[in-house]
Amino acid sequence: LGNIMKKLLTLIIFLNSVIGICQEKNEIIIEGIIFSEVNGKPLESAFITYKSRYRYSTTNEKGKFEYVYKIRKKDTIEKIEISALGYENIDTIINVTKSKKYEFKFVMKPRFGINREKALEDIKSGKINILISSGIAPVIYKSDEKFSKKYNVNFSEYGCEAIADESLYEYNRTVFEYLDKKYGKKWRRKIRKDITGLKK
Repeated sequence: LGNIMKKLLTLIIFLNSVIGICQEKNEIIIEGIIFSEVNGKPLESAFITYKSRYRYSTTNEKGKFEYVYKIRKKDTIEKIEISALGYENIDTIINVTKSKKYEFKFVMKPRFGINREKALEDIKSGKINILISSGIAPVIYKSDEKFSKKYNVNFSEYGCEAIADESLYEYNRTVFEYLDKKYGKKWRRKIRKDITGLKK
């Protein structure tokens, strides 16, 4: 009975190994990490869409994603689209005819090029903006006009346009550094308090 059990156990281990190998040959592993160009940090909650399968995965708090792609006989290529709120989409195409592991690293650019460098360019050209993104119904206060004239800045409202919070933060923070140097901290008491980037 002992020998039969040993042979049976050996057979089970062998079959599991064969099944594992077969499974590997019919799979493509797609994994990667996505960063924001704005601040260089991993981008959480980005969508990775596998167009022919109507499937998607999302990045975790470390900007990482993974997807196991089961190969079908009719498969040749797969278009992958990466999207995130406030960023330009990225597309890539992979071959899906044989087993393989793809490892990607993507850096996503902000929509409208909004970042620290853009703020520095605007300051240099004398077009100093404070960016607001308040959704479908823009909120403009009377005090905004008074503040704009006194400190030579414009409140630029993006409304329902998708702008990433990190883009607004980096842009506005750069403008606020400029205002601190030019006027001291007194302007901070007079600006509306709902502006992204005021609080560190």
